[in-house]
Amino acid sequence: MLPKENRIKELLREKGLDGAIVSSPENFHYVTGFAGHQHTVSRQAGFSIAVVSAREDVPTQLTTMDFEVPTFEIKSAGRFIVRKYDTWVGVKTWDEIANGAIVPAPAVMESSSDILAKMVREMDLADKKLGVELDYLPVGYYNNLCGMFPEAKFENISELFVYARSVKTPEEIEMFRTLCRAADEGFTAVSRIARPGVSERELVNEFRRTVIATGVAAPSGWSMFSTGESGSRLTIPGDAVIQRGDVVKFDAGVNAEFDFYTTDTSRAWVMEGADPALYKLKDRLYEAQRRMIAAAKPGLPINELYHIAYDYVKEMFPSYRRGHQGHSISMGPATAEAPYINPTTTRPLEAGMVLAMEVPCYIGGVQGFNIEDMVLITPDGCEVLTPNTPHYL
Repeated sequence: MLPKENRIKELLREKGLDGAIVSSPENFHYVTGFAGHQHTVSRQAGFSIAVVSAREDVPTQLTTMDFEVPTFEIKSAGRFIVRKYDTWVGVKTWDEIANGAIVPAPAVMESSSDILAKMVREMDLADKKLGVELDYLPVGYYNNLCGMFPEAKFENISELFVYARSVKTPEEIEMFRTLCRAADEGFTAVSRIARPGVSERELVNEFRRTVIATGVAAPSGWSMFSTGESGSRLTIPGDAVIQRGDVVKFDAGVNAEFDFYTTDTSRAWVMEGADPALYKLKDRLYEAQRRMIAAAKPGLPINELYHIAYDYVKEMFPSYRRGHQGHSISMGPATAEAPYINPTTTRPLEAGMVLAMEVPCYIGGVQGFNIEDMVLITPDGCEVLTPNTPHYL
């Protein structure tokens, strides 16, 4: 994945910031184009850090554990300055192992914080306006930053990254095409076995097997496959078995693993013998979602997209209430992020946005519905990225 470092530098300048300390695994990946292994596994602040200057002529500096520095140097290909901090791993030289050479231990073990302090000062940012991800950083770590750089002025840039990620690069769009194809294969396989007598566990196992077999994605651990009453609440797949007249619902996705990108798609299939009101509701929800997709194009205010779906459902079902009808999606672990398709977001749609357009309705203790597709905004309209999974069986 190509780094988006220049995009972040541009936004930092627009915000009047001199630089940023990038701490979360996903935003480290966004800046550099790759992720640190231990950083991703642990999600601990400080395991890998990128310090970005808003100036174009100042290269970004990275630090990671000594054990991972060679990997960072390969992946950076000379674009970034890579600095190591010392750890307990204790990598040996071949001379030590083969010949018994004695290599003195370092006099001082430099920590991640030690190297961070050097990078920030070398880049002339210690007394400047610096962006940090306050939505990610633990309070204790942030307090340590304030103590390390008492003359710096810190500003939360968590939303800056969400804004940057809301419009995808061509490479990111191809990533979503790949992921959505894998998800689509898994969902279509599920549609072939969804019938009375099949359990929720069988549905999710079929999804997982099919997605893994694609070789390009991993099934999201949060993926929910439900039937009947369990579809009316937030849950994970259990022992419920599809009954005649049930609504079979899934809300699921796949992940790009160490590239962080993720998907979010839903279907609701009404089994034969259901109450006619359920068929009527399903049709209305589906038609509302199709109307959103048909209207989506660059320049359309997002709150208008919301009302296209919401008002259409409410016209037939006056009790319908829903705070949003979808959301942007980019890098996990979260699936939903701004902009949300809600009544207050006036931001216009832009080519390159990828949105999960959804029209759900949950009937407490009875059944649940969600109709959701991944949709790419194109220069002259939009493209459904999950077109193959049927909305009707």
